Amino acid sequence: MGTEVNNVAGQNASGTITSYKLKPSLGETFKGVLIKEIIHDVLSEKLQGKAYNVEEVSQWTKDITDTINTTIRNKLVMPRYKYIVQVMLGQQLGAGCHYYAKCCWDAESDSQISDVFSNTSLFCVCTVFGVYLY
Repeated sequence: MGTEVNNVAGQNASGTITSYKLKPSLGETFKGVLIKEIIHDVLSEKLQGKAYNVEEVSQWTKDITDTINTTIRNKLVMPRYKYIVQVMLGQQLGAGCHYYAKCCWDAESDSQISDVFSNTSLFCVCTVFGVYLY
């Protein structure tokens, strides 16, 4: 008994197509404008009319993160991108707040986009990082 190997260019022994792309094609790039719209819509939907409540903030941040991540995955086609969604929610007390993110990545293919929601009681900063897998 022998094993038949289909050696088509770009396929490995298991039949999985492999490709080694160093950067995304033009239509596969990080879609920052569309992601910002998703972030804005989700933040408005989840936080509009709410007042800061320390017992509920943890659940709100999880809901926001999960909703944004799921929406991006279902609505946008960006093969080989991994998404990181970071949400910071705080009480509006009049003090300043600095939000920094430091990353080591490829500036040609990796990117990030942020949006801010605030009302008289709370503020929320959401950042989505998109990292392209080579």
